[in-house]
Amino acid sequence: MNNMKVLVVTNMYPTRKSPFYGIFVQEQVESLRKEGIFIDVVFINGRENRLNYFYSVITLLKKLGSDRFDIIHAHHTYCIYPIAIAKAITGIKIPLILTFHEGEVHKTNEIGMENMDFIKRLVFSKRIKRLSLSMVDMVITVQKELIRELNFNGQYVVLPCGVDLDLFQQMDKEWCRRMLNLPHDKKIVFFPASPGNKQKGFDILKEALLLLGRKDVHLLTGGNILHEDMPYYMCASDVVVQLSIWEASPMVLKENMAVNVPLVFTDTGDVKLTIENTEGCFLCDRNALSVALKLQDAFQCNGNSSGRMRIVEKGLGLSDVATKIIKVYKNLLGTN
Repeated sequence: MNNMKVLVVTNMYPTRKSPFYGIFVQEQVESLRKEGIFIDVVFINGRENRLNYFYSVITLLKKLGSDRFDIIHAHHTYCIYPIAIAKAITGIKIPLILTFHEGEVHKTNEIGMENMDFIKRLVFSKRIKRLSLSMVDMVITVQKELIRELNFNGQYVVLPCGVDLDLFQQMDKEWCRRMLNLPHDKKIVFFPASPGNKQKGFDILKEALLLLGRKDVHLLTGGNILHEDMPYYMCASDVVVQLSIWEASPMVLKENMAVNVPLVFTDTGDVKLTIENTEGCFLCDRNALSVALKLQDAFQCNGNSSGRMRIVEKGLGLSDVATKIIKVYKNLLGTN
């Protein structure tokens, strides 16, 4: 039954203003379409205007009234509420799946909420997330510990989002450096997130580099790199570093592994489970000394890792993940 129709409802999707936001959801949608699934997307742009959650009910009513969908697949707990309202108004009984990505479930006291407004604080409300989980027929969680943290006892499967293995491929380091006009005689350390994102740990990395005291290190940062250009920056580097306080199943980790470049990451979300003992992949504590020591280990790898083999073995390519999602759809519909 690959001619099924699915309505994807998400508050994470690329826009002209934010071309990177939720690109992993877009990639998953496109991979499912390639497998023959008809998908319509309702994007609730809550970042632009939080009232869009309320306006989306009207959009959903029109969608549900004009077409027959076999499944509604939501990405993010906030989307469950407008879906529930639209389903209640129409009386339409359609199975509802939620993919749960929300790594803020693992929030620690390192991030205060003193300067956050009320709506922003709701992002961290476990009560709201638990209520959303109770309203769906099936949960796809990108990391098992996310729903364990919420004491969820319903139906779920663990399935991280997949990597575009055609885009993220190993490329010649020197060629990438020439293309990006980067130095050829330095050890390049790439921090792929925005330095201004306190959650990602740029200040810790800078302190670690001071501890190393090496004059042959060039620090490269992200924040405004196009998704399609990211493989070039990764492949131009000797090591990629991200020091998040919390994550669920970080895409940048899997993408980095797919291009076979050494990495240093904090043990958050499913990072340890994903890399296990993969050559060239290093876990660190979230302090400068630990990061400095792991950077030294990564430099010894001469710019190479065996990450791609691990990603392939775990079935984390886009097409593999799409096949697994379709199986979830069929099981829920009883068509297997």
